[in-house]
Amino acid sequence: MNMHVMAPIAQTGYGYVSMNIIKSLVKHNHNVSLTPIGGSIGAESQEEFELYKSCYEKLPDYNESVLKIWHQFDLMQTVGRGKYFALPFFEVDTFNKREQYHLNFPDELIVSCQWAKDVIQNNNVTKPIHVVPMGVDTTVFRPMPKQDSSDKYVFATVGKWEKRKCHDTIIDCFSKAFSSEDNVELWLLTQNPFLSPEAEKFWLDKVTESPLRDKIQVYKKLETHEAVARFMSQTDCGIYLSRGEGWNMELLEAMAVDKPVIATNFSAHTEYCNSDNSMLVEIDELEEATDGKWFFGGSKWANIGQNQIDQTVDHMRRCYKERIKTNKSGLNTARSLTWSNTSEQIAKIMQA
Repeated sequence: MNMHVMAPIAQTGYGYVSMNIIKSLVKHNHNVSLTPIGGSIGAESQEEFELYKSCYEKLPDYNESVLKIWHQFDLMQTVGRGKYFALPFFEVDTFNKREQYHLNFPDELIVSCQWAKDVIQNNNVTKPIHVVPMGVDTTVFRPMPKQDSSDKYVFATVGKWEKRKCHDTIIDCFSKAFSSEDNVELWLLTQNPFLSPEAEKFWLDKVTESPLRDKIQVYKKLETHEAVARFMSQTDCGIYLSRGEGWNMELLEAMAVDKPVIATNFSAHTEYCNSDNSMLVEIDELEEATDGKWFFGGSKWANIGQNQIDQTVDHMRRCYKERIKTNKSGLNTARSLTWSNTSEQIAKIMQA
């Protein structure tokens, strides 16, 4: 089909989703034209750049259907006169009146999970809503052998420093679960390019203050997803506590490289996380979503309290004691969630 996509082409969560959907749509012979949100095209290879550039250079018909992959704060701008679909991601349970107004502007909405659909419907949004799970590139995120043959057990988390992603709690749980005698490490691939030096120092101080600081490694941002996949492959267990997620791409990527995962049983990743493929941390209650930077109240996300800390510590100790290093169920889950399936579901919805 012919379609126009408005989306960021950049090294961000939205950008990664957009790039994979566009690549897959083109692969399936859909005629895609592109308006890059932000005005620039970023890609990990020249081949990919040329693909997005060719989409950008096409002049769409004014009546083509439009897919905008963007957040709920900015959905009132589209192109042409075609039917307008929007694919937003969000991490909280309540929208203000302006967000509700923007979400009601497109003709139809596409979301990544049932949790997101329920949230939107509970917020006075009346447009048709379709659930289309996102995917993972299993040609990049795939099982790879560990290079370290020692008995050291490595926990890891990937995702920018943020209160929402509970990095302080992860560091705290690691320090509670183990002693200096345990042959264990925690790797944090958590650099956040949007933080000031002072804000980044706040997070790095959490590492310095840990009694197990010598067992915690902090890594700079990796420039390609192949590098992230190699990083994950050298670990033993992914730990993804979170107060709220719009999809939780890194969690699914950890499954795709055959790693056991510890995750909160809340928000978007409940679409694919279950007791068979994840060690779940159950949530007792919600709290006001506020971090003073991206979230300022008016909505709620998961409360991470002592019960969640205790559950996480128990999961970590079990992983270490039993040397749990593979996740067949998680690997099968990841292999079932392809970008090809995502793009074809989107195309069918837009053609209906």
